[in-house]
Amino acid sequence: MKRNRVVLAILWILSLVGISFFGGPVSYGFFALFTFIPVISLIYLILVYFFFHIYQEPDKKHLTANHITPFHFILANEFHFGFVSVRVRFYSSFSTIIGLDDGVEYEFLPHTDIRMQTGLNCKYRGEYEIGIKTVELVDFFRLFRISYHNKEARRVVVKPDIVELTEIRSISLSQTSARDSRINRTERDVTVRKYEFGDDPRLVNWKATARSGELLVHKRIGEERVGIGILLGTHRISGDNMEYIPVENKMLETAIALTLFFAKKNTPVYSYHISGRLSEISVFGIDYFNAYYEQMSAVAFREDVTEEMLMGEAGSRPEIFRCKTVFMVLRDWSEEIYNLAKRLHENGVLTVVYLVRDVSEGMTVPVIPGVIIRCIPKNADIREVI
Repeated sequence: MKRNRVVLAILWILSLVGISFFGGPVSYGFFALFTFIPVISLIYLILVYFFFHIYQEPDKKHLTANHITPFHFILANEFHFGFVSVRVRFYSSFSTIIGLDDGVEYEFLPHTDIRMQTGLNCKYRGEYEIGIKTVELVDFFRLFRISYHNKEARRVVVKPDIVELTEIRSISLSQTSARDSRINRTERDVTVRKYEFGDDPRLVNWKATARSGELLVHKRIGEERVGIGILLGTHRISGDNMEYIPVENKMLETAIALTLFFAKKNTPVYSYHISGRLSEISVFGIDYFNAYYEQMSAVAFREDVTEEMLMGEAGSRPEIFRCKTVFMVLRDWSEEIYNLAKRLHENGVLTVVYLVRDVSEGMTVPVIPGVIIRCIPKNADIREVI
């Protein structure tokens, strides 16, 4: 392209010299030709810009991370002239178009199109644009190239991947078993109380409910809970989606994988996160997992919701200290995390802290007896690090 411009500039100068020294219709003709070629090229590119269209669409709007979804698009020339050089560049930071190279140069005859059926793989949970990002156009004489943002980009909502764990290397499964059979969840007391959010529906006393007109459940002996607690931090670390999307994806993926692992073993799981206030989602077995997954997929991360808030809210709930094991899935280490982890340990609760960050990042974490701390890089396979 640079060479063509140099050649055109030399020819234009020579035609100008011809006019100056020789004159005549031939010299003026060449001068007009070489003067108007750039103008014609620019007009051509403007026409291509307006008459080149992109139609693209995945088979569904709500996708799942790391699952290939059918994706089709059409590149169309809706003009009377041919297009000699069109290139499309794809969004590649968060998604991949299977089997396509964005360096391919396309040519179009008048009123023709190129149709492609391929696959789309989104790497992370979140909401972002996919498919064709920019378009590059070149004129007939290859003097100019213009690049513009695709006006018809597609935005999708991607749910977190569901990773099935076969083991948790950080702990022994015997450490997550019930403390004492007298407080097992299946053992009901003869008295009842009002239903509270998170109670197992199987504990509802329908006769007492019918008599009183309000939902009542059996008390459990000692009203103690035994199971797994998961504290998920929902602090957004940055306004740049290149930074926060991979981190949030890995945090949710980790929490969901832990929940699925214990749900399959019929171990109760109590998941906590800040969503305006402290929210709890209870999972009493695999039958509850799908509803839990949908709720977790919709969890919003916010810059004004700190992990210190989560520690403070969770630390004020007595039930968190009745869990056998508590997993914390967080981004940063802080004094508040240290204090809660220490309190949990002092109450006989095994505590595992997963920090979603690269090990190379500077971080000082004190050693707490009985508390396990692991770093999970944001692009790691959690099956290898948990």
